[in-house]
Amino acid sequence: MSILRSTRRHSLLALTALGLAACAGDRAPASQPQTGTPIVSVLPQLPQMSKELREVVPPDLDLAFDADSVRLTISVEPGARVNALLPPVIEGTDGRRFLLLAPTVTEDSAYFVERASVMVARSALPIRGTLRTSFCRSDERLCRSAERAVLLEDR
Repeated sequence: MSILRSTRRHSLLALTALGLAACAGDRAPASQPQTGTPIVSVLPQLPQMSKELREVVPPDLDLAFDADSVRLTISVEPGARVNALLPPVIEGTDGRRFLLLAPTVTEDSAYFVERASVMVARSALPIRGTLRTSFCRSDERLCRSAERAVLLEDR
C-alpha cells in the first residue's frame, strides 16, 4: 500500500514539474517602462480615511431596578448596532459571566434588532468586572470591540 502511495505522490510531483516547465516556456524578459511614462494600475482606488475621526464612545449599561431583580441593558450610540454573533458579556472579577441577549436578530443573524439585556437578582449585586461588547457604528463597515470597567451596586 505504501508503494502505491509513493508512486502516486511521485507521479503528481512529476506532472506538476512538467506543467510548471510548460508554463514558463522561452519568454523574452519584460521590457522596462520608459522614464516619464505614468504607470497604470488595474487595482481599484482605496477609500481615503476621513480627516475627522469621531471619538469612539464605548457602550454603557442602563439599569432598571425591580423589587427583587435588576435589568441590565446595553446602551450604544444612536445608529450603532450590537453584534449578535459576539454578544455583550459582563465578566465579573469573581468568575461570574452575565450574557446580554435580545429576542430578535437581523435576517443574517449578525445584529440584535432590540437592545440586549439580562435580568440579575439583586442578591447577586455588587458585580465588579468588565463589559465586553462588539458593535458597529452607523458610518463604518466593520465592528469594533470595546471594554469598559463596571461596578454595579444595589441602590
